[in-house]
Amino acid sequence: MGVVLEEFREGVCSLTLNRPEKKNAMSLELLEALFHSLGRAEQEGASIVIIRGAGNTFCAGGDVVEFRDSPTPAVQVDAMADYLNRSIMLIRTIPAVTIAVVEGLAVGAGLSLALACDLTLAESKAVMNMGYRRIGLTPDGGGSIFLPRLVGMKRFNELYFMSRNVAMDEAKALGLVNFTAEAKDLEKELTGLIEGLKAMPMETTRNLKELVNKSVLSGLSTHLDKERLYVSWFAAEPAFQERLKKLFKKG
Repeated sequence: MGVVLEEFREGVCSLTLNRPEKKNAMSLELLEALFHSLGRAEQEGASIVIIRGAGNTFCAGGDVVEFRDSPTPAVQVDAMADYLNRSIMLIRTIPAVTIAVVEGLAVGAGLSLALACDLTLAESKAVMNMGYRRIGLTPDGGGSIFLPRLVGMKRFNELYFMSRNVAMDEAKALGLVNFTAEAKDLEKELTGLIEGLKAMPMETTRNLKELVNKSVLSGLSTHLDKERLYVSWFAAEPAFQERLKKLFKKG
């Protein structure tokens, strides 16, 4: 099986991050596969694209093992940020309603991925966390543009600097998720959401997303480039590897 699973059915494309043993942490292989899967969804003319994770976990962020083991961490992080950013831009421009289905954890780049989607359905006991500061990195994948524009500067600073967990009741109140459901009801809620979307005209999606992008995400591409620059810069610092060593000792 691949690291991203694809299913196309009646105009709906389901993409599943498939590294459950790693809590779907983003390796370079997974990020490259996600980008190409999104491209195929666009080519197939999907009207709805679902992004979720295998093993009842959305995504634990970047693969810190890959960061640790790379002989050139900055190069590795830069390549990963490049593919992540390409996927984020596709999510924002594809003429399909993108839905993140968040279970378990959405941490770091996993949170950024969920925030990029048009809608988010979350399992009620899921947890979100910026995560980046714990290993001395700035956000990537649009996290530092999506989140502050959703919650405001002060609350964003709190979530980044304190790197605290956000439960789904707070996430919904902050506007990070649209819908929550108990684990046993999640698939039923997802089916209802899809049916509700398909019951109305879908041809406006491309133009609506363009309007939203111009309204609240102006300059997204340039911002993503700056995020990539900074995250690669900090990954090149010796302190980054030291933090990773301490992280693995704790584990």
